[in-house]
Amino acid sequence: MELKKRALKVVESLLEDSVAEDFLVDCAKFITRANYRDAVEERSIAKMCGYPICPNKLGKMPTQQYKICTKTNRVYDMTERKCHCSNFCYTASKAFEVQISKTPLWLRPHESPPEIKLMKKENGEGASEKMMLSQRSLKEKDIEISPNAQPEEPHSS
Repeated sequence: MELKKRALKVVESLLEDSVAEDFLVDCAKFITRANYRDAVEERSIAKMCGYPICPNKLGKMPTQQYKICTKTNRVYDMTERKCHCSNFCYTASKAFEVQISKTPLWLRPHESPPEIKLMKKENGEGASEKMMLSQRSLKEKDIEISPNAQPEEPHSS
């Protein structure tokens, strides 16, 4: 119960306007993936980008719930993507989320914490980039995981 309370306090701290990168990395030790998804959702409700280290506010939210990709003949759920100000922030947020340990909080003191690596913006990409849902083709890494599905571990090649 104490670990759940600490996780809730960490999630609350992720709702601040500016979260430092090192703080976000440290938070991964104390929260679950579900806790992180809650923080992303709460930030978007407050009109902040769902990626905690991004200081941007969310602009006008796209109204479409699904995006149809004519190249792959697939339909993509855009619900989670709307919580972020740019494609970079969405991708970086999902990359952080999958690095959070699946181990229950109560077992974590007995394991070595995973090494968390945050995505870096390259060539000025990211923070000022606005999400253009219709001008960019979706890639396999952009596919969202449905809320009912279990997140998969990244595959090593």
